[in-house]
Amino acid sequence: MELNKIIKEVGRGKNHARDIDFDTAQALYGAMLDGEVPDLEMGSILIALRIKGEGEAEMRGFYQAMQSRVMRLQSPSGRPMPVVIPSYNGARRQGNLTPLLAQVLNRLGLPVLVHGVSEDATRVTSEAVFAALGIVPVTTAEQAQAKLDRGELAFITIDHLCPPMAKQLSLRWRMGVRNSAHTLAKLATPFGEREALRLSSVSHPEYVPRVATFFGAIDAPAILLNGTEGEVYANPQRCPAISYVGGAAQQAEVWVERQPEVAVPLPADKSAAETARWTEEVLNHQRPLPEALRLQIACCLRASGQCASQEVGLEKLAAAGF
Repeated sequence: MELNKIIKEVGRGKNHARDIDFDTAQALYGAMLDGEVPDLEMGSILIALRIKGEGEAEMRGFYQAMQSRVMRLQSPSGRPMPVVIPSYNGARRQGNLTPLLAQVLNRLGLPVLVHGVSEDATRVTSEAVFAALGIVPVTTAEQAQAKLDRGELAFITIDHLCPPMAKQLSLRWRMGVRNSAHTLAKLATPFGEREALRLSSVSHPEYVPRVATFFGAIDAPAILLNGTEGEVYANPQRCPAISYVGGAAQQAEVWVERQPEVAVPLPADKSAAETARWTEEVLNHQRPLPEALRLQIACCLRASGQCASQEVGLEKLAAAGF
């Protein structure tokens, strides 16, 4: 692989750089994940892509390279479609409610797999909140499969889901900026493309159509929304529009319109201990589940085939005490 020629293509600056094709992208990212790209060239490629932005074919090529190295799991037999929840940002200002979202979905009977980083010195990770809730991460495919088969929630860090991606993510601390891996990791799934429902967040609403196009290209169902501090749960104070894409050749459908801003009681601080305490109060029906999360969960129930509409999904939530 002639890395200097690839760098020449992608490294011409924002206005003059050119995308590489799918096959080249897949081969390149595979080499990056396998440790076959020297540090100098690796840094050049990552910074060039950060400036240029990944093209659609590039992103699909990178994704396929990653997926071929991701742990494989089977959709649990006799259970609903599993939900895959990425958690790579954590809490910066307010409590991280991704663990709450995952646990309510699981209590409603959906197999749930959460994957994310094991540590982040600048934020409160889902792993930290799960630990405060007494939920221990799995480390092997056998452990994850057993939990899902029993109907339990499974949390796994990227170190075990896809070790080469963990190394790519860690380059953030050496380079000072994020790279393509931070987008790709959130798309990872250990299941077949149509075997699980993925939750996907974007940093700006205008990116939703682009992400919907990606899921359409790989023929995968997904719930899309503007995330909360980079996490996939709907902001309790400003519920964003929530969209669904069903797979190949389908446009994103808006299932929930953006809601008016509301005042909602939230964890007193972002710490894992306080967030876990607040989460347990919601799970124990001592405080209400925020309406934004109720709407998002109703969409997940509909998308996974557990109900015909959001209204029926909300009724299911109410019947379960949420």
